[in-house]
Amino acid sequence: MPAIATGANAANRDLIYIGVSGDGDSLSIGLGHLCHAIRRNLRMVYLIENNGVYGLTKGQFSAAADIGSTAKRGEANLLAPIDPIALGLTLGATFLARGFSGDKTQLVPILKAAIAHRGLALVDVISPCVTFNDHEGSTKSYLYTRQHELKATEADFVPLADEITAVIPPTGTTTVTMHSGDTVQFRRVPDGYDPTDRERVVEYLLERQGQGEVVTGLLYVDESVRDMHELNETSKTPLVNLPYEDLCPGSDELAKLLKRFR
Repeated sequence: MPAIATGANAANRDLIYIGVSGDGDSLSIGLGHLCHAIRRNLRMVYLIENNGVYGLTKGQFSAAADIGSTAKRGEANLLAPIDPIALGLTLGATFLARGFSGDKTQLVPILKAAIAHRGLALVDVISPCVTFNDHEGSTKSYLYTRQHELKATEADFVPLADEITAVIPPTGTTTVTMHSGDTVQFRRVPDGYDPTDRERVVEYLLERQGQGEVVTGLLYVDESVRDMHELNETSKTPLVNLPYEDLCPGSDELAKLLKRFR
């Protein structure tokens, strides 16, 4: 999926790209593709539906399965999992978030923020497989996730428009009326958590992981890194809209270009 999205994005930078993959494909056979999409900072939303199993092949453990998690047949996983958030932090990802498919209230604003991000937004969505991985002993089941979910941030997404301001006190909630007329309840994030501090984010995630907690929310963001088109100084006009003569100027121009590399 990332390879196809990269090619499409290279041809038309004006579209919004949303790719959906599983933890099996993203963290096993497709791991190399994911890593290089992160390195290129391809402007897209990369959604991982993370259930810890290969559902199509009857429930084998995926690379995201936790040590000690049991399969439906009873055997325990002995291999350390690949955490896509930790992977993204080591590769220089610019937007990392984790949500739970059973918590639409938190997940929807995360997806809106991901779409608006300038670069690759990786969203790890814990998505229990109700057929092969929703039993007692699974660490990716609905019950386990609800019991161990820990929200690092309470966030909502506000599209570009006239500025809305509000004073949010240290405790309690503040009601803010949005441009649509809807109201949003805001709560100040926990003291000491800064989603722009990569090192502290790593420490915090490891600390909570050691307590058996699933941390959700916008976990890390960096808007200062250039995306793939900015890094390569590509045409502001999408390639798909350029005339054929500009894209293929002929053999003489190709010969001049090749001569520069000799």
